[in-house]
Amino acid sequence: MDKELIGNLAGIVWRTLNEKGALSLEDLQRETRLDSESVCAAVGWLAREDKVCYNEQNGITSYYVYKEQYY
Repeated sequence: MDKELIGNLAGIVWRTLNEKGALSLEDLQRETRLDSESVCAAVGWLAREDKVCYNEQNGITSYYVYKEQYY
């Protein structure tokens, strides 16, 4: 898996999270139809770029896009 592919996968995951809101890794796999490795690579890419956040609740980690607000 090369950087270009991971970047493209990150775009798919970001658009899904932006549209659907917070999702677990399993939900991301189902919504994007990507395998576990691809989703994890994409989430890692987005996390490194500060474009995704996570919340852990009841043992389930959900990921969501970071939205900047300007006033």
